[in-house]
Amino acid sequence: MKDYQSYKFEGAAGVAAFTAVVAGANAGGAAMPAGQNASGFVGFTADSLLSTQQYQAVPVVRGSRCQAIASGAITHGHWVRISNATGQVEDCQTLVDSAPGVASNCYVIGKAETDAVNAGDTVFVTTQEFVAKTAVS
Repeated sequence: MKDYQSYKFEGAAGVAAFTAVVAGANAGGAAMPAGQNASGFVGFTADSLLSTQQYQAVPVVRGSRCQAIASGAITHGHWVRISNATGQVEDCQTLVDSAPGVASNCYVIGKAETDAVNAGDTVFVTTQEFVAKTAVS
């Protein structure tokens, strides 16, 4: 079951459908992520807004299978995270599986249910958030 909720979009440049968004600065707000591996994921936009529609409601979905835009190749069954400030997603399975080394956090937002080959491909993601921590060796 998908859960839809409306958020006030706080970005000045508008937002495309199927974009990963994070919690905004204001209560009930959603914003574009600051960059790769952003925390605060609230879901994927189900519609688009023009730049003239700042602070208008945008439907955001999370739950079973959500559509997302890949920033590059993604293998189905692999964990994904936010890839960039445009709200695309990337494969992060290698980071989740990494051996101890340099301490880091990977903010996983879900599992890819379909493959992506190129940047801009649409993938289906089952949202499931967790932080994969790499320990210091």
